[in-house]
Amino acid sequence: MDVKQLRYFTEIADLGNMTRAAETLRIAQPALSQQIANLEAELGKRLFDRGPAGVALTQPGEVLYARARTLLRQVEDARRAVQEEHIQPSGGVKIGLPGSTGKLLAVPLLTELLAYPHLTLEIVERPSAELQAMVARGQLDLAIVVDASEMRGASVHPLIVEELYVVAPYLGTQFQEVTLDELSVQPLILPSQPSTIRKRIEASFLNARLNFRLVSEVSATDMLLRVVAAGLGWTLLPWSAASDDANRKQVSVLTLADERLRRELGLCTPDSPVSSAAIDTVRNLVVKTLNELVSTKTWKGAEWVGV
Repeated sequence: MDVKQLRYFTEIADLGNMTRAAETLRIAQPALSQQIANLEAELGKRLFDRGPAGVALTQPGEVLYARARTLLRQVEDARRAVQEEHIQPSGGVKIGLPGSTGKLLAVPLLTELLAYPHLTLEIVERPSAELQAMVARGQLDLAIVVDASEMRGASVHPLIVEELYVVAPYLGTQFQEVTLDELSVQPLILPSQPSTIRKRIEASFLNARLNFRLVSEVSATDMLLRVVAAGLGWTLLPWSAASDDANRKQVSVLTLADERLRRELGLCTPDSPVSSAAIDTVRNLVVKTLNELVSTKTWKGAEWVGV
């Protein structure tokens, strides 16, 4: 097994098609197929299932993919370090953030990274469930995930518990809280399923034996907030999602008086012990930045539970 074979293998896995991979890599398809056949023979495992629509990773292929991505990045980091003759962490790191968390974390994190000019951060915004799976498959180096369950290939380390607030069209400064009963008669626009926020809201109404007025479902947090700001309904979100709109007085953020809804945020990392100085640096900065947002009360309704 060599670096060239791993690069060929990951390109095919990313594109899902041998022909397109051969074109991207600028290699004849028979030669590319032979390289993969040699790799499969060496490992004694079939790495791809072939079909008329293309190729898909087998279970052994998934295992190799997660490690191959990290190894290839380490090779690139080493090359850059030698060529540029510096000792600072270098190379690229991919981090996944849910949209709500990214609103608070992205700017201060990127500000911290200005001290590391040779390190490039790629931020990928996706729903939490997708981010955890991407870490397990080796497509992300780390991610912030919400209410994560166990998943093979990825570990989650709890960091923050944050409260959910009622988000309404701007009502002025006199409104500070609302009861679940009062909320039940408002037109609600809730996150689309599957959503941990949605599950908690529905469970609360069910436990209180209250019906509620669901008028729409929206999967994107930014769109959900725009709809609420336009006066079309109310929703429930963490402060991390609604802070910008609340500070601009486009929405009101109210405490739910008779119910406390919370969710847990954790740092998701691959189970593989293989890492790099660049990944370690970003991971430490993420934890540091999140801790500062909580300790300075910038993150309203958040409690630090990490070590």
